[in-house]
Amino acid sequence: MKYFLRHPFKALKTYLPKSMFGRTLLILLAPLVLVETLSVYVFFDNHWDTVTKSLANTITGEVATIIDLYQKMPEESDFYRVLAGTHLKLRTDFIPEETIHAFTSEEWKDSFLDTALKKEIFTPYTFEITPKDIIIKTAVEGGVLEFTTPRKRLHSKSFSLFLMWVAGTSAFFLLVASVFMHNQVKPLRRLAIAADRFGKGRSFPNFKAEGSIEIRKVAQALLGMKERLHRQLTQRTDMLAGVSHDLRTPLTRMRLQLAMMPVTSEVKGLQKDVEEMGNLLEGYLTFARGDGLEETQEVDMTRLVMDAVDGRAQLDKVVHYVPHPLPTLCIKPQALRRCLTNLINNATRYGHEVWVNASTDKDFLMISVEDDGPGIPEEKVEEVFKPFFRLDPSRNMATGGVGLGLTIARDIAQSHGGGIKLASSEKHGGLQASLILPY
Repeated sequence: MKYFLRHPFKALKTYLPKSMFGRTLLILLAPLVLVETLSVYVFFDNHWDTVTKSLANTITGEVATIIDLYQKMPEESDFYRVLAGTHLKLRTDFIPEETIHAFTSEEWKDSFLDTALKKEIFTPYTFEITPKDIIIKTAVEGGVLEFTTPRKRLHSKSFSLFLMWVAGTSAFFLLVASVFMHNQVKPLRRLAIAADRFGKGRSFPNFKAEGSIEIRKVAQALLGMKERLHRQLTQRTDMLAGVSHDLRTPLTRMRLQLAMMPVTSEVKGLQKDVEEMGNLLEGYLTFARGDGLEETQEVDMTRLVMDAVDGRAQLDKVVHYVPHPLPTLCIKPQALRRCLTNLINNATRYGHEVWVNASTDKDFLMISVEDDGPGIPEEKVEEVFKPFFRLDPSRNMATGGVGLGLTIARDIAQSHGGGIKLASSEKHGGLQASLILPY
């Protein structure tokens, strides 16, 4: 309560709809309810009171007329009784030798009928309102006159009709507004789905710009961005193919020339440098190429994880993995297999044993790779994702690789809308690399 008083708008915001459709309906519904509430209040406070007062005065006038006629000409009481019942809807009965005490129930005291009776009837009276009738008793000479009339004469039907009309028209117009608003929000919802798929590296072939002008502009901007990125990837892939061909050709000639030369320590050193240059070139091209123009498709993640485990570089290292059913995701299989293989190869390079586990949540799939190696210092966790960064200061490729494995892995994970998280393995003491993929 204190928070609500201090921050009323923030507290109220938690109860408001989160979707655009719900908020738009609330914008339409709030003024509609306010206007109709004021209309009903004004109608009830003025018209209802006026009509009820008029009806009460009518009933009171009819009763007073019959009382005056009876007091002036009591011998014609039968005629007055028939006249009142036929034309005035008043059933009249004379109860001789009875007296009444002027008493009104607290429920009806100071009501419109009580006020009208006080103005028109100057003899003791009392009245009772039952669910069906209004019973009025007045003292006359020789007894009591009892008048019975239907209760509906005291209430106007226009109020209930007005409420039904207001509620019916409001519900109808709200239904129409909901249908039109749903059609307006539908293109925006499709745009959000397309943007989400685009952020996760998935295709959306059936998407087209539709809806209002503003939504069409955003959709066209998204499609234009997709085309530009696709064109950029195509150009980069073509350029890398040319660079790969141009660089591999002299390396191949150098290998042939070194193979034809006498085997000396200098030649062996040159051969080792050429092989290292080739590995560096392959690593760079793999990193620069990324996932390329590979199309997304539905893939069984259990099968993909098993393929990555079986395709590791060091088959002599033990990798523990117990296959269990995993969901089917729309991914780029070759790229994601390369990502998992890089994580597993990195674990087998530094650890004696590796453990691969997969778990699912309602929003994402997490595949963790743990080892019993030395791990990574906490201050170096972010640096290991930098291109060509290696923890091994000797730069020995046999122990540290090129320095692009984790960089490529995170680049592929992020292109799928996910990421890679590094932490210390609590169970095995080494490194735990977790690949997180959204559904």
